[in-house]
Amino acid sequence: MKKLLTLFLIGILFTSCSNDDDSGIDCSLFDPAFPELYIRLVDETGANLIENGTFDPENITVEGDFSNPDFRYIPPSEYDDEYIRKYDNTIYLFIPNESNFEYTINLDNSTSIILNLEARFAELPCGVSYFIPTKLTYNDQNVESENAETDELIFLAEIEI
Repeated sequence: MKKLLTLFLIGILFTSCSNDDDSGIDCSLFDPAFPELYIRLVDETGANLIENGTFDPENITVEGDFSNPDFRYIPPSEYDDEYIRKYDNTIYLFIPNESNFEYTINLDNSTSIILNLEARFAELPCGVSYFIPTKLTYNDQNVESENAETDELIFLAEIEI
């Protein structure tokens, strides 16, 4: 009789642990990674033009062909981690909810660059969706992401001025 009661209780325990949710995700715990877009400005020798003082990040402004374009300057990191340091002295551009968009980055009073971007729509569980940059064009030339092979969510492009 004790064995029957034990088996019955174990059966109830396993039944109560089943998940009837189709996605199998607890949305209150869901913490997705979001796409990021970084631009490193360099000269023909590969020198970072913000790092060497050619352009002052305080004077940089951005415009876009969409509402509320914005950016954030990424200063040098205090850490020695090579992965983190590759984003030193870059411009982080906010990604709009559009598949095609254009950024104009005004570096000073006389220098501006125009970046044309394409992005693909991605829909995740729990009602989360965003656009992932897939293609960047500058001066009618495609610019590849340095992270293309390792991380599709982080687009890091080097723009030679």
